[in-house]
Amino acid sequence: MSNERITEQIVRDHFRNDPLFRMIKLEEQKSSLQRINLLLRNASKNGEGQGRPEFIITFPSGNVNYLILIECKAKRNQHESPKRDKPKDYAVDGVLHYAKFLSLEFNVIAIAVSGDDSDNLDVSQFIFGNNNQYTELSNKKLLSIYDYSKTFNQEKYADNLLNMDIIQKAIYLNKQFQDLSITELHRCTMVSAILIALMDTSFRNGYINQSSILHLAEFLQHSVGKELDKANVRNKEAIINEYKTILNQPLFSQMDFNKRPSLGIAKEIIGYLADNVYPLTQMDDVGFDVLGRFYSEFVRYAGDQASQGLVLTPFHITALFCDIARINAESIVYDPCCGTGSFLISAMKAMMNIAASDNSKKIKIKNEQLIGVEKRPEMFAYACSNMMLRGDGKSNIYYGDCFSLAQKIKENHQPTVSFLNPPYDVGNADQMRFVEHAIDIVSPQNGLVVAIVQMSCAIKKEKELLAIKKSILSKHHLRAVFSMPNELFYPVGVVTAVLVFQSNLPNKNNKTWFGYFKEDGFEKRKHKGRIDIKDQWKYTKDKWINIYHNMEEVSGLSIKREVGFSDEWCAEAYMETDYSKITKSDFERFLREYVAFKFLNQDWL
Repeated sequence: MSNERITEQIVRDHFRNDPLFRMIKLEEQKSSLQRINLLLRNASKNGEGQGRPEFIITFPSGNVNYLILIECKAKRNQHESPKRDKPKDYAVDGVLHYAKFLSLEFNVIAIAVSGDDSDNLDVSQFIFGNNNQYTELSNKKLLSIYDYSKTFNQEKYADNLLNMDIIQKAIYLNKQFQDLSITELHRCTMVSAILIALMDTSFRNGYINQSSILHLAEFLQHSVGKELDKANVRNKEAIINEYKTILNQPLFSQMDFNKRPSLGIAKEIIGYLADNVYPLTQMDDVGFDVLGRFYSEFVRYAGDQASQGLVLTPFHITALFCDIARINAESIVYDPCCGTGSFLISAMKAMMNIAASDNSKKIKIKNEQLIGVEKRPEMFAYACSNMMLRGDGKSNIYYGDCFSLAQKIKENHQPTVSFLNPPYDVGNADQMRFVEHAIDIVSPQNGLVVAIVQMSCAIKKEKELLAIKKSILSKHHLRAVFSMPNELFYPVGVVTAVLVFQSNLPNKNNKTWFGYFKEDGFEKRKHKGRIDIKDQWKYTKDKWINIYHNMEEVSGLSIKREVGFSDEWCAEAYMETDYSKITKSDFERFLREYVAFKFLNQDWL
C-alpha cells in the first residue's frame, strides 16, 4: 500500500545527502521565518486557516528572497489534475497553490513529487517570479542544491554557496589534521590521495571494514594505483611516490601522538571526505578547484609559504582570465606552471558552458584542450587528481620543467591561449622567462598569453629583466596591463599586475591599454581571507572587461600609451590625477598603498 511518509522520506534523504545541505534550512509544515508564515496564514488547501507545505527550503547564508517549496503524494496517479485546481488531492496543484501566496514576496521554485519508489518518481518543477507568473522547468528529477540555486539565475550566489561550504569543510579538516600533528604541506596530499582512492567503488564501500591501520593504508595505495592506471596519467610513479609520504604521518601509524588508536580516526576522516567532499568533485560543470581551496586554507598561515613561491591565484582571478582571453569551445589552453590546475579548471568550466549539450565536444575539451606542466611533485599530484576527479581520463598534465618540455608541448598540442602565474621566488627576470616561454609556445597567429606577475616585473630596471622584456617586445605585442588590488593574494603580501600579450604582432606603433584596477570589491574577513561580502565582483568584473575589450580610456581607470621594454608597464605611470578632487583621506590612503607597495616589493633604498 502506498504511503506518503515514504515519499517524504525520499525527499528528505535527497537533500540531506546533498554536499551543500548544511548551507540551507530544510523545514516541514511551517517556517521559522515569520515573513513566510504570514503569507501562508490564509493559504490552507481547503480555504480556511494556515497553509502547511510539506517542505520549505530557505538559504540563510545567502539570498533571503529565494525559497523552495515541495509537496508530496504517495501515488503517481495523484500527481496532477487536468486543470491543476485541486490542491488538496494532487501534488502539482498543491504546490502551485502555496507558491502563488509566497511568490508575492519571494522568488519560488515549486516542486511536486509523487510515488513511493525513489527510482520511479513523477517530479514536476516550476519557477515563480515575484509577480505570480510561473514557468514549468523541463527537468523531471530532483536536482542538487547547487543546481536549484543556478535555476534562480543566481549562478554567482550558487558559486558563493559552494565556496563558503568548501571553506568551512577545509577549516574543519585543518583543525583535525592540526590535532593529529600532520604538517601543513602534507594535509592536502592526504586529502588528494583519499579523494582519488574514493573514486574506486571497492574502496568507497570497503574502507570501513579494514581491520588494521596497515590494511587500510595498503588498501588506499592499491585503490590509488588502480585509478591512476585507469586514467592513463603521465608520470604515475611521481604521484604514487608523493602519496606515499602520507604513510609517515601520524594518521597512518598505530597510535597518534595522544596515544589514541589511529584506525578509527583514519576511518572517520575518510568517511568525512566521502560524505562531504568527494560529492563536490563529482558535480557537473562546477568548475571549482576544490583541492586548491583546501591547499590555500591548509597553508594560509604556514610561515614558509611565501618563501617557497606558493602563491596560488585567487579563484575569481582564474575566471577573469577566461573573460580577458575570450575563451571559446575551440581554445587550447596551456599553463606552464599549473600548480593545482586552477587556471585549467576555470578554462574547462568556461569551455564546457559554451559547448552546452554537445557531449562529443565536451569529451574533446577534457581530453585534448587543457595542457599543463608542473615540476613540484605535490602540485603535480594535485593538478592530476583535480582533473581526474572531473572525469578527465587523459589529463595532459606533464611532470617536469616547462622549458625542457617546450618543443613537445608545442608540437603535440599547439596551444592557442596560455594562462600562468609563475613562481614568485625565482626573481623578476625568471618570472618573465616563464612569460616569454608561454608566448613562444602559443599559436603563431593571434595567440594570447595572460600572466599575473609581481608588479616589480613591470617596473624594475634590472639589466637581466630588461633584456628579456626587450626580447619579448621584439616579436610580440604587449596588449594590456591590469594593475591589481594590493592585497589580492592576502595573507601573502605581494603586489601584482596582469600582463596580456598577443603573439607575433609588432609592438612598435601599437598602443598598450593600461587599467588601474585596484578595487575589486573584496574585503578581508577573519578565517575567510578576502571575500566578495557585498556581492560586487560581478558588476566590477563586467565593467573592467567591457572597458578592456573596447580599449576605452576612462578617467581614473584606464589609459593607452605606446611603450617600450625600458618603460614602466603600469597604469600608475601614465594616469593623470585631478588634484582638485583629492581629499586628505585619499592622500593618506595613497600614501599607505605606496609604502605597502615599496615594502612588499623590497624596494627600499
